[in-house]
Amino acid sequence: MFKKRQIRKNGLLAQALVVSAGRRSHWTSNEYQKYDFVLEVRPEDRPPFRATLRQQFSIMERKPEEAELVPVKYDPQTHEVVFHFDGDARFDLEAMQARTARIRWETLQRQEQGNVPPAGQGASPVEALERLARLRDSGAITPEEFERLKAKLMNGL
Repeated sequence: MFKKRQIRKNGLLAQALVVSAGRRSHWTSNEYQKYDFVLEVRPEDRPPFRATLRQQFSIMERKPEEAELVPVKYDPQTHEVVFHFDGDARFDLEAMQARTARIRWETLQRQEQGNVPPAGQGASPVEALERLARLRDSGAITPEEFERLKAKLMNGL
């Protein structure tokens, strides 16, 4: 039987849909809280299956939300699952920082080439909407965040 450590090391990669996510208890004695998740694991070469997962998160960490696709590793025999956030900029702080640094560098290069207005100078609504779409498509913002920001942008016209 795989243990969580063994699954992290030897498990198979898959995407999983978060069917439900809930805090296990509202009482906490430290900076960590346990959450219970129901996931629909979607392996590429096998039929999907449901799995439950209890995970502890820092109260400051971003947690997976319902209807969100997240990377997981799983044991194909027992269907035990662990989150696999390594390199996912939504959950992995180092990946988020690297992505932010890359975007800043790319923005600086575009500004030097005259392709992007410097900070403080407003972009046209079309350019702002295109930027939001790129952020959504890259996974930096969720589709729900995209719709909310798009509505805010359109209301400002």
